Amino acid sequence: MKNVYYLFLVLVGLLCSMSVSAKKVIYSQNFETAVNVAETGWTSPQAAAGLSIGSDENGKFIKFAPSGNDRSAHLYWDESLIKNELSADFTSYQITFGFCFNKFGNKNMTSEVAVMSDKSIAKKKPNANYRNNNGGALFDLTQLDKTGRNAAQTGDQDFAINGDSTNYKALTAGAYYTVTLDIDTLARTVQYTIKSATSDDPIAADVYTVPEGVDMTATGLYVLAGRYAPDVMFDDIEVSVDKTAANTPSVTLTGINNAQRVYTIKFQEDEILHLDFNGTTTDVNYDDVDNGTYTWSNNPNYDPNNTDAPVSDPCQSGTLKAWTTLDNLKSDEVVTEVTNDVIALPAAEAKVTNVKVGFAKTYNVTCDNSNTPLTPAIYGTYKFTGKDGKVTESAEPKAFPFTIDVDQAGTLEITSQAFGYGSTNTTVENNVEYEMKKTVDLAHMTEADITAAGFEKGDDVTGKFADYGRFYGLSTTEKEVDKDGNETPKKIVYNVIPQYTKMSSTFTDDKVIGDLVCCSQDGTTSATVSVNAHIYQGIGLVLDGRKGDDGSGNWISNLYFKVEGATADDIVAVASVKNYGFSSLHPSVASLDEYLAQDNAPVTAVLKGDEPFSLYRISDALGKVTVYTAKGGATGIKTINVNAQNTADAPIYSLNGVRMNSKNNLPKGVYIQGGKKFVVK
Repeated sequence: MKNVYYLFLVLVGLLCSMSVSAKKVIYSQNFETAVNVAETGWTSPQAAAGLSIGSDENGKFIKFAPSGNDRSAHLYWDESLIKNELSADFTSYQITFGFCFNKFGNKNMTSEVAVMSDKSIAKKKPNANYRNNNGGALFDLTQLDKTGRNAAQTGDQDFAINGDSTNYKALTAGAYYTVTLDIDTLARTVQYTIKSATSDDPIAADVYTVPEGVDMTATGLYVLAGRYAPDVMFDDIEVSVDKTAANTPSVTLTGINNAQRVYTIKFQEDEILHLDFNGTTTDVNYDDVDNGTYTWSNNPNYDPNNTDAPVSDPCQSGTLKAWTTLDNLKSDEVVTEVTNDVIALPAAEAKVTNVKVGFAKTYNVTCDNSNTPLTPAIYGTYKFTGKDGKVTESAEPKAFPFTIDVDQAGTLEITSQAFGYGSTNTTVENNVEYEMKKTVDLAHMTEADITAAGFEKGDDVTGKFADYGRFYGLSTTEKEVDKDGNETPKKIVYNVIPQYTKMSSTFTDDKVIGDLVCCSQDGTTSATVSVNAHIYQGIGLVLDGRKGDDGSGNWISNLYFKVEGATADDIVAVASVKNYGFSSLHPSVASLDEYLAQDNAPVTAVLKGDEPFSLYRISDALGKVTVYTAKGGATGIKTINVNAQNTADAPIYSLNGVRMNSKNNLPKGVYIQGGKKFVVK
C-alpha cells in the first residue's frame, strides 16, 4: 500500500499544483512508531475499543472496527500549523491520506470519510454524517443508500463526493485509496484526486468550491462506520505546503535481533540525507533509494535477507545523527541513541483461574508485550516439576495466553521468548493447598430445600431454556446418525425442567438462597433482589429481566452476588451457563439421572472471596458457587521469581525504542524501563 502511495505522489504532481520536489511537511502520520492508539491522536466518542494499531506486509495503520451501531472516530491535528504557513502571497496547502474499507457495515449504508473544518461537530454530533450536520466539510465521501437502509450490502458501494449524490464513485471493499487535496484558501477551492492502489488512472479528479462561511483551514479527519461489523483503516496522512524546505527526516526503529538494531529513515524527494554515527558520515541521495526510504543498521555486516537467524555480529552502540539538505537549506537534526544490548522480554504472569481440593489448579498465563520495543509476538514454554518428581512440560512454544493445569504441589517454570530478544524465566511455587469451605449448589437442590427458601413450585420451564435442547449429555450406550451420515453418541436431552419462583416483593433483605447474598456492583453494600427469581431444577438460578412481580418495571442488566462468610483470603469458583445453555457441558452418561447428577455448568470466574460476581438477566443461569480456603491458614499463591535485571538499573527507552542517556532531565513524555511505563510531566 505505502509503496503505491509514494509512487502516487510523483504522478499526482502532473494533476495538481502541488510540487513534490519542493514541499514543507507540517504534519505527518504513518503509524510506524505508534505503540498505542492514544499517542496517534485518534479517538472515538462511543467506540474507543474499536480503534487499534494494525499492521500488514506494508507496515502499520490505524484500524477502526466498532461492533455495534453506526459509530464515528476522528483525528484532530493542530490547525495553527497550517495558518502559520499561509500569507497574502501564499494561500494554498495540501493534504494526502490513504484509506480502505476492509468491510462495509453489513446493515446500514451510512459510511463516510470527511476532512473536517469545524472540528467541534465530531464531539457534538458523533455517530452521524459529518456533512449533514455541518456544511464545513472541505472534502467528504458519503455512502449512498440506494437499496434501503436495512438492505444487505454486497459488492461495490457508491459514495457521493462532497455531498453531491449525482457525482458518485464506486468503492470496493478491501481496496486501498489515496486522496490528494490541494486547498486554495483565497479561491475557496479544493482540487481533489482519488486514486486506487491498483491503477495509475484516478477514479475521480475535479475542483470543489467550498461554500461561503466555511473556514478553509482543515482540522482533521472524520470517519463514520456503518453497522454491523465494519472495518476501516487509514494510513499515510500528510499535510504540507508548497514551499522549498529541507524537511526533518523520520528515523524509526524497525528491527531488533539481539545486539543488532535496524532503523528505517525517510526523507523527501530532491533532498540529500546525511548520517553521522560515532563520527562516521554517510550521504544518501533520494534517487539512490526506494521512494526516499533508507535502511540503516548498527551492524557493519547487516544482511537484509536474514529474517530467521540470530545475529551474533559485533554490533556497535553510539549516537546516530540524521538531517537533510536541499540546496543551501538544512533541516533540524534527529539524534538517536543506538543500543546494542539484548533486550529482555517481560516476565509471564500466571493467574489462578480454577482450583480444586488439594493442590490442583488451572493457571492462565499471559505476557504483556505492549511495553517492549516493536511489540514482538511473544511465545511461552513451561515446565512443571511436581513434589513427587514427575515433570510435565510443553512440547513446543505456545502463543500467549494459554492455560496450564497442575495436579499436585510443585514448581512451575515459564519462559517468555521471541526471536531476537532475551528470554525471561518466571517461577511460580504451587505450594498452597486448598480445602472446600462451603458450596452453594443451585443446580442440585432438592424440592424441599428450594421451597424452604421461599421459592414456590410452578409449571415446568417453557421457552428457550427447554426448546433449544442445549442441556444434554452424550449417551454411552446409544448412537444416532447425523446429517452427514456419521454415527455419533445419542443426545440425552434435558428439556422437561421443574421451575420454582420467588416473587420480587418477597425479597426483603440481601438473602437470596442458602448462603448466596445480593450486593452492590462493587460488593461494598448489601442489596435486595429486584426482579422475580427462579430456580430451574438441574440448572440453577435464573433472573427475570424487568422489576416488579408483574414484570412491568424497569429493565435490569445484571444483579451482583457474594457468598456469605467468604473472605478476601478465600477463592470463589463461579460456575454458570450463558445464552440459554449454549455454554453448558455435555458429559458422557448412561441416563438422564446421571446427567443431572453432574456439574454441567463450566467454571466461568475465579475470584477472591470478597469480590462480587454477576448474573445476567433471562438467558444466563448460575449453577454453583464453591468457596475454597487455604489449608493451615496460608494466604494464597506464593509468587513469582523472575530472572530479569534490576529495574532501577535497566536502560530507559522512549516509546519508539530510542534509548535515553539517563533518567535525569528527560523531556516530558512516556518512557519504558524494565518493561514498565513511567511518565515524565
